[in-house]
Amino acid sequence: MPLGSFAAGVAGLCYIVLSIAIATRHRRAGGLALAAPARLVPRVVLAAVVLLAGLALLAGVAVPFLAFFGSVVAGLVALGMLAVIVIRGGGRVWPIPVLLLAGSLGSGVAQPLGLKVLLLPKADDLPYRPVAAKVVKTYPEGVWFESVRAGADGTLYLAANRGLDFSRSDYYRHALGEVIARSPDGTERVVFSTPAGTAAGAFAVKPDGTLYMSSNAAAPGIWRITPDGAGTLFAPLPAGAWPNGLDFGPDGMLYAPDSALGLVWRIDPANGRATVALRDPSLSARPFIALAPGGNGLHFVGHDMIVTVSDRTRVLRFAMDAEGHFSGPSVIATGIPGDDFAVGRDGSLFITTHPYNTLVRVSPDGQRTIVADARQGIVGATDATFGRTDADRDTLYVAIDGGAFTGGPNTRGALIALKPYAAP
Repeated sequence: MPLGSFAAGVAGLCYIVLSIAIATRHRRAGGLALAAPARLVPRVVLAAVVLLAGLALLAGVAVPFLAFFGSVVAGLVALGMLAVIVIRGGGRVWPIPVLLLAGSLGSGVAQPLGLKVLLLPKADDLPYRPVAAKVVKTYPEGVWFESVRAGADGTLYLAANRGLDFSRSDYYRHALGEVIARSPDGTERVVFSTPAGTAAGAFAVKPDGTLYMSSNAAAPGIWRITPDGAGTLFAPLPAGAWPNGLDFGPDGMLYAPDSALGLVWRIDPANGRATVALRDPSLSARPFIALAPGGNGLHFVGHDMIVTVSDRTRVLRFAMDAEGHFSGPSVIATGIPGDDFAVGRDGSLFITTHPYNTLVRVSPDGQRTIVADARQGIVGATDATFGRTDADRDTLYVAIDGGAFTGGPNTRGALIALKPYAAP
């Protein structure tokens, strides 16, 4: 059980016991009777308020989203009790509401999910110019997609996860990841399965079919998966790292933004050696209150490294020089809480926005439009890629989790195909 849930549970039970003591004026309540009116009705009302605080905390154990709000309610009740005790000369019993107040606030700090949801970054209101779309396949309940990439032979690689819990910071704790290869004829096979507790992340694909995959876990890092399905964690990263998007740079190295640490990793695909390629405050999420990641999706366009920063709702460009150093960021677009993205043949960026349920196109001149949303099946879109064969080069494949961020285990991931360059 997470620390926040444990703290909320203990504090909630204390409030419930206290509410019974107040209602009955039990002799073991001692000086706390000073906080309880002698008359029955006011005393029962006070006991009910204290009971409500306890139930609110316990609700936060069952539903983590409610934990922060329950702690606020309980904290206000504890403050009120402390004020009454001080006014009425409670003397020795004042530490009890102080401890309850500390426990309530501590549980809220340890599990601030509700606050973070309220403070999610706001997406700009953009014009809606839909493109043709169709659902290629919907998958079973609880199969959620994190990434999709196209191989040179037309194979689509999908990073699927089961058992993710977005209410926890270690959302990958019970994850079971799979790499699914979908052939152009629609047949599918599982190429690789991750160890338990390891989430499948974003891909980079070599021409020979070798996959590199980012992964968040207790031991985060980059996996290498050969065409025969042999997978190794060949580039381990420090605990607390969160490698997310992944792409090859013009120097042949792999690059991955770190959604937690505000940096970009450079990984040598030959030996797995990982170094910090770039550290910049613009890649960091807001401290404490951020639920969305910092740096998230990453792709190169020539020598320009483009990174979405979800929590800052920005799309940034970093230019790489001949020595592999990066310039300071320039802003491509704002108001887009982007996840990962694809680059179109005209240089447009097609950006998924995960819980915002949109696909946003940023044209080379900076114009921003929503080209798909829930009306076209874009619910929980996490990644997008263009096909690489003559038959599907202008088809944009979008991986979705079906809205798992809010919908829970019954949501179903899907693969959606869009035609952004088709004539209207």
